Amino acid sequence: MKFAAIRMRKTWKQITVSLMVIVLLFVVVLAVNVSKLRSQQIDFPPIFENSIDETLALEHFAKAIRLPTISHGNRARFDVAAFDGFQSFLEVSYPAVAMNLQRQTGEVFGDAENDSLLYHWSGKSVEQTDAVLLMAHYDVVPIEPSTVDQWTHPPFGGVVEDGFIWGRGTLDDKCAAIALMEALEQLVNTGFQPRRDIYLALGHDEEVGGRYGNRLIADWMRSQGIRLEFVLDEGGGIFRGVPGLDQPAALIGIAEKGFLNVTMTAEMVNAGHASIPPDETAIGLLARAITRLQQNPFPAKLAGGVSCMLDYVGPEMSLFNRIAVGNRWLFGSLVESRFSNTPAGNAALRSTLVPTMIEGGFTENALPCTASANLHVRILPGESVDSSLQFLRAVVDDDRIALAVAQAQDSIPSNRSAFREPSRVSSDDTDAFRWLHQTIKEVYPNVVVAPFFVVAGTDSAHYDDPVLTRDVYRFTPWNLDQQGLTRIHGVDERIAIPEFVQMIRFYERLIRNVAGGDQD
Repeated sequence: MKFAAIRMRKTWKQITVSLMVIVLLFVVVLAVNVSKLRSQQIDFPPIFENSIDETLALEHFAKAIRLPTISHGNRARFDVAAFDGFQSFLEVSYPAVAMNLQRQTGEVFGDAENDSLLYHWSGKSVEQTDAVLLMAHYDVVPIEPSTVDQWTHPPFGGVVEDGFIWGRGTLDDKCAAIALMEALEQLVNTGFQPRRDIYLALGHDEEVGGRYGNRLIADWMRSQGIRLEFVLDEGGGIFRGVPGLDQPAALIGIAEKGFLNVTMTAEMVNAGHASIPPDETAIGLLARAITRLQQNPFPAKLAGGVSCMLDYVGPEMSLFNRIAVGNRWLFGSLVESRFSNTPAGNAALRSTLVPTMIEGGFTENALPCTASANLHVRILPGESVDSSLQFLRAVVDDDRIALAVAQAQDSIPSNRSAFREPSRVSSDDTDAFRWLHQTIKEVYPNVVVAPFFVVAGTDSAHYDDPVLTRDVYRFTPWNLDQQGLTRIHGVDERIAIPEFVQMIRFYERLIRNVAGGDQD
């Protein structure tokens, strides 16, 4: 009995020692992984000089907002006078740009109705260097009629008040278009001469896909043999509220989601009279399928854009958060849960689906044989249109429900497409990415720079072609919180005046960094 007790104590001692060794090894593994999280931030001294005529810049911006350049899926609905007026406004407001940069318009791209603009600033270097394309768009989305009275100021009033400029396009995306023009005008007036070619594309139909704007410009560039070092368009920005990060994050989009519109149709034979309803109806089947899809979302993928972003922001977090980020093999579900708490974070983790239109029934006392809904899917890079359709069909799992890529509803020429595959993933290890990183740090010194995937779509997708360029980046130098994000395409769209001025400084500095000349 005595020997048994001794053996028992030895056994428990061995177990305790083994557990301690395991715990120690576990702690060592966690610590080693945390130590591998090295800062990706590049230190550049901030640049504070400001020679911008803010009064004149705001005057120009306000005039641009007052022109209702609304784009529509139906090209016939474009207000030609507003778009022509915007182009005339640019000619008058930016005389130095008009005299020193070559402007190409629709006829050059093979479509006289194309109101997109391409400016070309010839570089002076005798060495063969690839050009740079900077992008923005000056079309805006319509105002929902029921919300007009909810605006503090008229949507196209261009009112400057309370430290903001108000109106449709102040965020998306006339702010970037005007800031770029202001930066170019100032650079030309100071005698700056770029060493490489600079192109500026101002799209007129980005909000409906850019099919008759930047798609044709991209085709023209291919035909001319133009090679681009990189493309910069809207997409990312400076945001507060990244989970676990106290500082604002400047998120540079290195890829963007694709999209897919799916028509989901439920069919019943001989539906009959509403007074004698069967156990199942077309509308009921459709509702059940929609509910099933919303209860079974696309799987989260931390290895995508969020993971890439975490490699940059993780080292700047507190110790607890660094432990979680550095050991995603163990705490991945916790990280996913934190990001899923907000709509924006959830959209960054997975492909998303939302029903946007629904149709069914023809009178109040008869059961329809068919009911249908449009499902709008945003496809995560790494997935595809085909894989998305397969997922939807597997979740619905009902032969009475048909799922098909949406088709055009009429024969009117339209800008809209039914789908677009996700983009390629651009590198975060290039001169172009470092130029962006440098410029952000010079103008916004207190932010953390990181790559990420853009959840929306841009017409930079038309340049996502290795024949034209290796890398497409998406970043707008605006500083927004969650409330600011809701104003994009929403009521009371506005931008703070200092933010707009900083945008001009950013673009001016970026051009100097990318194509530095004698006056730099």
